[in-house]
Amino acid sequence: MSDVLRRVKGFFVPGEKNAFLRIQELAGLAEEALQLLVKILASPSHGLKDIESHTERINVLEKSGDKITRSLEEMIGRGSMTGSLDYDFGRLADNVDSILDRAHGLSRQLRRVTRRPLREAKEFDSDIRKEQISLIEIGLAQLRMFRKLLNTAGSDRKQAIDLARQIEILEEQGDDVKDAMLDEIYGSWEKLDYASFHNYLETTIEADDMLDLCEDASDLVMAITKALGA
Repeated sequence: MSDVLRRVKGFFVPGEKNAFLRIQELAGLAEEALQLLVKILASPSHGLKDIESHTERINVLEKSGDKITRSLEEMIGRGSMTGSLDYDFGRLADNVDSILDRAHGLSRQLRRVTRRPLREAKEFDSDIRKEQISLIEIGLAQLRMFRKLLNTAGSDRKQAIDLARQIEILEEQGDDVKDAMLDEIYGSWEKLDYASFHNYLETTIEADDMLDLCEDASDLVMAITKALGA
């Protein structure tokens, strides 16, 4: 299909448009999951009931995300979009779904340590949780921009480029937060037993992974729209 005809028909063929709508829905689930993660991290140590409720909701979101991802795989398998972009659309769906997977895993770990508290220094634990909230809030800002990017893709390349750049800048800010947290964790090894040290390390890296995945997803959106001539 020529670029002119694509633009007359709304730029995307129906399958591509539907794929972007489904990925936007997936990103919406991820956004809700990150909002719940912030609530979990902000919960007092005795707030197990709320943490259980938030974790269960994230579990439901993750399963819903899997269904969307499978439906996208089926669309790709049916040849519903430009054949040369099948792989990129598959990676895009997988990246956004992986944000949900990370949120799910992180929520379960946070619930686990609430049920059976580690022997961490209380003040250190409070500081790390606040910093993890900051990291996840950066991810939330990225996801909101990513959803705007999906709406903009194919219609306003200048705005799309700007949004992708802002997502990249946020990822870089997240790297700075993560590096400072890792320095703090490694510098506090004398206060922590091995289980606590490993928990803080694992959950911090997991939170940062979500930011990397969002940036990768925005890069894929830009690559797809460029390949289609936007």
